[in-house]
Amino acid sequence: MRVDLHIHTIYSDGTLTPEQIVDKAFSLKLRAIAITDHDTIEGIEPALNRAKEYSFFEVIPGIEINSFYLDEEVHILGYYIDWKSSFLRLTLKELQEERIERIKRIIEKLKKLGIEINFEDISVKASGTSIGRPHVAIALVEKKVVSSIEEAFEFYLDKGKPAYVPREKITPYYAVDIVKKSRGIAVLAHPGKVKNQSIVKSLINYGIQGIEVYHKDHDEEKVQYYKSIAAKYRLLMTGGSDCHGKPLIMGSQPVPYEYVVQLKQLKKHI
Repeated sequence: MRVDLHIHTIYSDGTLTPEQIVDKAFSLKLRAIAITDHDTIEGIEPALNRAKEYSFFEVIPGIEINSFYLDEEVHILGYYIDWKSSFLRLTLKELQEERIERIKRIIEKLKKLGIEINFEDISVKASGTSIGRPHVAIALVEKKVVSSIEEAFEFYLDKGKPAYVPREKITPYYAVDIVKKSRGIAVLAHPGKVKNQSIVKSLINYGIQGIEVYHKDHDEEKVQYYKSIAAKYRLLMTGGSDCHGKPLIMGSQPVPYEYVVQLKQLKKHI
């Protein structure tokens, strides 16, 4: 009865289709998964349709909204969102436009470094509307500027590197509002990766409803710490692999189906 509540598809920065993810998750005997692409809901419907072929298997409509606050990126997960709502679709369209502007600014910085790359080189790497730095990284690898995606981030795209551009227009508070206005449940993603832990407390005070306890970047000490935070502030606990396809780490975290039950119970009251 394990689940994985943090998975990305080709519609953001993953390498597997929603159908491939559902097939693999079922073969791994997972009871449920959540599709949580960055700033897009395009992967939800095909995953839901594929899941109809399997008994006792659930796909939770989700999203991961990227934001920026106090000089670092903060990600907010949304579960059981009303992914068909006009509000969410219009809001995501605005986020996609902001993503495009960010990529264009990254391209400008790369050109100043003597690296010639154009928007078309990058956009063709994105299967959906959610274009991001991983697609820039792929283009840099193909142009042999770097030898791997990891190198692209290490030398150019990570925070503090010469081509880095923050997404300053989206705060985590705004991201929480988007999820709640979409009748979803707002959860702080991988809090262990947040350097300024005051942000965690601030989001709890703001009204975030859950916290991601299990994550591939959380060791046992962090898991226990965030479990205690969840208990102290009566937050829902979630967890997932944050799988992007390769390496295929789907289902690698010991996330119990009980977390899904608790999400469903809260959803009933929204």
